[in-house]
Amino acid sequence: MLGNIEFLLLHEIAHFLIMEKNVPIIGPEESAADYIATLALIREEPLDPAQQERGLKFLLAAADAFAAGWQTGAAQDAEVPYWGSHALGLQRYYQIACLLYGSDPVLFERVPETTGLPPARAEGCAAEYAKADHAIRWLLDNYGRQADDPPGAATEVLYERPRTLVETRVLQELESLELLERTVERLHARFTLERPFTLVMRTCGQAEAAWIADRRELVICYDLIDMLYLLGLQAQTGASRPVSVPEE
Repeated sequence: MLGNIEFLLLHEIAHFLIMEKNVPIIGPEESAADYIATLALIREEPLDPAQQERGLKFLLAAADAFAAGWQTGAAQDAEVPYWGSHALGLQRYYQIACLLYGSDPVLFERVPETTGLPPARAEGCAAEYAKADHAIRWLLDNYGRQADDPPGAATEVLYERPRTLVETRVLQELESLELLERTVERLHARFTLERPFTLVMRTCGQAEAAWIADRRELVICYDLIDMLYLLGLQAQTGASRPVSVPEE
């Protein structure tokens, strides 16, 4: 759950930056946001020695959820959203695996085996990662915060009251890791924001994370925590009730 929350948070921050900075992109914005979120987790220097391992575990957990959601849907003959703006869940799973492996094929030599990444795809992952890394460097060079830039507008982090024991437990862990606060801190270290926004966790009535431009809120829904918990239980027990990983 923590890995998925971090990945989805970074995915929505990517949408926020693309809109806020008017970043030109080629191809679907959803795919660009996935690349930015994945590269952020791979490239970032750890805040402490334990965080590098945690970050990679979180990234693989996010990938696993896309695969689990796809498998659950397939078991129920659910409609496949070929028409959607997002890549299919199984494609997003292999994309994360490929970028992680491509970032260091020696260090992550077991990733193709453990993720089922076919050799035909794996052999091109180093080049794929190099292109993505080049794009991130371009983004930082052209839109990132420079040494003499002002601090920029602030971001407020809010936690509304959770409803369930699962939500409360996960919220406690998020606060213990200061995951949201540290993510915002790194955002401000790398980009100067012209206008403030609020990062908030709340009950939404649907399982999602979303950047809501007209309210200038980046929302992570507690409903998402409950959905991820259910998905995790189903993955452990082999239950067949369909659950979809949120596209955002």
